[in-house]
Amino acid sequence: MTAGPAPSQEWTPTSGPALEGMLRRSGLGDGAVAVTRSETLRVLGRCGRPEWDARRAEAELVVGAVQSGKTMSFTALIAAARDNGFPLVVVLAGTKKNLRDQTYERLLRDLGMQGDGGLPAWSPINGPDLPDADEVARRLDRWARRPRPAHVVTTVAVVLKNHASLRRARAFLAAIAAKSGGVPTLFVDDEADQAGLNLAARRGDESSTYRAIRLVREAAPNHTYVLYTATPQAPLLISLTDALSPRSVTVLRPGVDYVGGEHLFVDRRREFVRLIDDDGALDAQGIRPPESLERALATFLLAMLVAQRRGAPRPLSMLIHPSSGKDLHASYADWTRALLSRVDTALLDGDPVLRHQLRTEMFVGPYADLGSTGGNVVDGTVVELDDLLTDLEAYLPEIAVRVVNSEDGHEIKPGEWGRHPGWVVIGGNKLDRGFTVENLAITYMPRGPGMRNADTVQQRGRFFGYKARYLDLLRAWLNPETLAVYTSYVDHEIAMRRDLGDLDVSGTPLREWRRSILLDPALNPTRRQVITLENGSHALRPGWVLAQTHVYGDAVGPTPDAEIALQDLLDETELDERDKRSDFSIRNRTVHLTWDRLVPVLADWRGAASEQDRIYALLLALREHDPTTIQCDLVQMNGGRPRTRGLHPQSEAALAAVGYQLDMVDDPEALEVANLMQGPDPDDGSVYPGDRGFRSSDAITVQVHRVVTAVGPSRREVTALAVHLPADVRHRVILQT
Repeated sequence: MTAGPAPSQEWTPTSGPALEGMLRRSGLGDGAVAVTRSETLRVLGRCGRPEWDARRAEAELVVGAVQSGKTMSFTALIAAARDNGFPLVVVLAGTKKNLRDQTYERLLRDLGMQGDGGLPAWSPINGPDLPDADEVARRLDRWARRPRPAHVVTTVAVVLKNHASLRRARAFLAAIAAKSGGVPTLFVDDEADQAGLNLAARRGDESSTYRAIRLVREAAPNHTYVLYTATPQAPLLISLTDALSPRSVTVLRPGVDYVGGEHLFVDRRREFVRLIDDDGALDAQGIRPPESLERALATFLLAMLVAQRRGAPRPLSMLIHPSSGKDLHASYADWTRALLSRVDTALLDGDPVLRHQLRTEMFVGPYADLGSTGGNVVDGTVVELDDLLTDLEAYLPEIAVRVVNSEDGHEIKPGEWGRHPGWVVIGGNKLDRGFTVENLAITYMPRGPGMRNADTVQQRGRFFGYKARYLDLLRAWLNPETLAVYTSYVDHEIAMRRDLGDLDVSGTPLREWRRSILLDPALNPTRRQVITLENGSHALRPGWVLAQTHVYGDAVGPTPDAEIALQDLLDETELDERDKRSDFSIRNRTVHLTWDRLVPVLADWRGAASEQDRIYALLLALREHDPTTIQCDLVQMNGGRPRTRGLHPQSEAALAAVGYQLDMVDDPEALEVANLMQGPDPDDGSVYPGDRGFRSSDAITVQVHRVVTAVGPSRREVTALAVHLPADVRHRVILQT
């Protein structure tokens, strides 16, 4: 019996020889193979069926973690697509030629595209153009005649994501459509949040690459477009009517050896992070290399030697990521080579004094640092520093120093990595996204966080990846501001992957999900110009974040169930000593409790949309913390007795214009009282410090106000909230409106 489609799947694809062969070649363990197979078939089942001459153009989203195996995932997807009847696959492989070629070479290897002397299964094209169309159309004719699967060839075209390459790909696909009709086509967009989104949407136009992708898709009228990314902020914040707005999401699970933000910036921050405190680290005119670079390079050399003695990982790499400025790249290359030359001279000179000086000044500290995490142990035995320095004499001349940027053009091809035991790779934006630094152990990043776009900062983290087997060798020297951004990013990533994972498991279409993105207040989710989905940004900083003044809507205050829960909490309150008014019946009452007890009340609190969103944003933000540890004060204002509040002058005018008939106001939620809060009495607050004085410096304060509002001669009583946050609560929440 064949299982039916999983949630949000249109059909149930099966694994065949192409996928199983790819998984055998992958070297994955049995558990990882099973996970990859399951995820792959789930993604493919969410794509359109490969039916000839259908007309479709859906987009689907696949989210991985940075350097967690997205390339393997879409390689498996391509293999499964062949097994299930897709004759044509188009891969958009980044904006830089080095990334396109890296992807192409990996597909050749992992899909066995070189062939084995028998009938070919694959026809790879690196950069398709119009002259390629005739041969591809002939191959497609065999698919249309539906022969045995082993007798047909799947074409895989790899395209650079710029408008010139896309224009050629469009001509190629249009010619195929003219000859072969509605060919079932699968598009795979690697790093889909980069370049392909519409940067001109906010001014009602199309950016060149976005337009080129749209035209390419229109040239293939029967396709599914799969967006792969580790940073889905931008695709999730484009208009739901955009052709690239995804229909579904699949979240890939990293393998057990994956090391991500939580590992490095929370669990092992002390072991992993070192601060760059040199004033001249970003000065391209500096004569001497920064001292922190010397420490980082020495640590790398020792880590490389330990890895060589262990037999893995080999080679070992160091990444120097100073900025996007090429002058600084050149300076760091010169400084690195000068330091290596100094080491080489001291080791080979034969002068014991010079060798001892090098050992003391450059290597003793880094050796102790590595030792603190077990990074100087091989087969259970500590390797002495002098033994490593003896090894270094042989290895030092074989270390490669390579600048990789658009001007230099010295790409590192996949086959090159194994030619050297150690690599020092220097560059900027060309190394940010998609580029794999083989066995990266040491990162040196003096650059700041720039525009503080969360997706860009995360993609810059080449130190993430499958590194658990050499976790003791990992180090990163970071600019303090950059470190703060990576640390604050962790909660954002955890929350987003959890929310998207829930949608994946339930099969909920993304159109039905109200976007909610948790951020540090200092971060932006992505580039502002791509955000076209209407949203509100809620900055939750220390201080008063809510005073519910819009109390004229149909429903304000707790639902009946929440009212019961609230009253149970208010029954625990006691007279607040800060209130010295003589009338005990109107003195404020307070109870100290934890956030978990307030959540059921706030989750069912009603109000104007803007104020309800504020409460929702607070609930989302604090969801990332253990609610039983968050301290709160619940304050019943005025002893629970109602207080009359007058209309705001603008609201008064709006009501007066319709004869104080509330049902004649177009938008009652827009009406508000002038001030929810009562001021001090007397002015110095000696008797009553004012409502704002009833807050805590180290706990969340939630005030409950009973308010009587006047609408002409009539009165209505509602319950409103005010919320104050202490100094240690800082979040930003983006909510779809």
